Amino acid sequence: MFYLQIPDINVPIFDVEDSALSRLEHFSTYAKLSDKPKYSMYLRNSTLLDYTGFLCLRTYASLTDDRTLKEMVIEGECRLISERLNLLKPNFLRKYLIKIIDDIGLFSVTDDNIDVLLKVCSEYKDKQHVPCNEYCSTHSIEVPWQKCTTLVSNRKVQLNQGIAVVLCNQWNSLLVDLFRLIYIKSLHKIRRSMSALDNTNLQWEYLNEKLNRYYNSKIAFWKNIEEQISLEELNLNKILLPPCMLLSLNSLFTNHRLAHDPRYRLTLFLKDIGVPLDETLKIFQQEYSKCGNLKSTCTHSWDEHNKQIEYNVRHTYGTVGSKKNYQMTTCVLMQKQNIQVSDEGCCPFVHCSEDKLKSILEEFTSINDVEMNILNDFKNSDQPIQACHWYAQKLFPASEPQYHNTPTQYFFNSKKVKNCPIID
Repeated sequence: MFYLQIPDINVPIFDVEDSALSRLEHFSTYAKLSDKPKYSMYLRNSTLLDYTGFLCLRTYASLTDDRTLKEMVIEGECRLISERLNLLKPNFLRKYLIKIIDDIGLFSVTDDNIDVLLKVCSEYKDKQHVPCNEYCSTHSIEVPWQKCTTLVSNRKVQLNQGIAVVLCNQWNSLLVDLFRLIYIKSLHKIRRSMSALDNTNLQWEYLNEKLNRYYNSKIAFWKNIEEQISLEELNLNKILLPPCMLLSLNSLFTNHRLAHDPRYRLTLFLKDIGVPLDETLKIFQQEYSKCGNLKSTCTHSWDEHNKQIEYNVRHTYGTVGSKKNYQMTTCVLMQKQNIQVSDEGCCPFVHCSEDKLKSILEEFTSINDVEMNILNDFKNSDQPIQACHWYAQKLFPASEPQYHNTPTQYFFNSKKVKNCPIID
């Protein structure tokens, strides 16, 4: 399942295509929050076709610039390996752990993630016991907290001076966290190695074209949202808003103005979650008709600039100008942007002071000192998206972590977990 050592594979190109498409379809059902399809011949664990689909989709994910697609594949592989680990009987699990240890022995390079994986598999193999359920705490394994960020963000482990103490009921989850780190690192290596190749690979071009066509035409990932909501309904459900959009909306209501970039991102967000165009125009007309204050860098007013503001909103909705279907800015891009006035809109986990961040997050829940330290650790370790995942999990606890890489996905994740139809 980890596939650290890949055997020689010689299968027809059409089997490679079917294996990759089957795997992509399987992962897309997680993303669409619907029931996953039954296991097919292409998803049988450790078979040649399973290896083939894994390798092809990993290469595809490494080369794509679509962050939504890349995230879907990464988390799809993680969920798949989690499923498989939980289905293994104790004797087969032990054999699997031994195989990972043997595969690591063939590595010729040093890697800290692999070193931790070796330690975990060795201890897991020796300390494995039956029964071990979700409440069992008979044994534990200690690893650096950075190697189990999902467990840390879900507060499933004890932390002691940078070391996470993982109880035995979470060891499978620990393996999944390690798999994620190793998989992501492999994507970077593949991308670098592929970019160094001069010769065009016709087989890969064929597969890439097939996968792109399938993904763009068949998989609706947060794009086919038909439900519309009014701003009044949204205000009654502000808890569903990601902190960045909550900051922008509150700033608009307080200062009655919003700088150009935050206004553009807020408009995109409102469009993507289903707020009708006339509702979005209504809110800007309502606020820009009021007297602004010096806290905003925007000096426009509705009386003098209503045509410009209205055109910008309509352009963002794709009804005038180039009429493009603009997509919501990704979290990673927002985090990298230079923000002049953070109070008007930004990623609070990157651009806000600790006090400002705390005040934003505490609009709907209290944050104690220990929790603030966890958020700061993520922030200082250049993992702001993990901090946002942690906060979403705190607001809306779920049996499985909810991942997002855009504010729009945060909203729909929260809405799904809260099981909260928009209030009428």
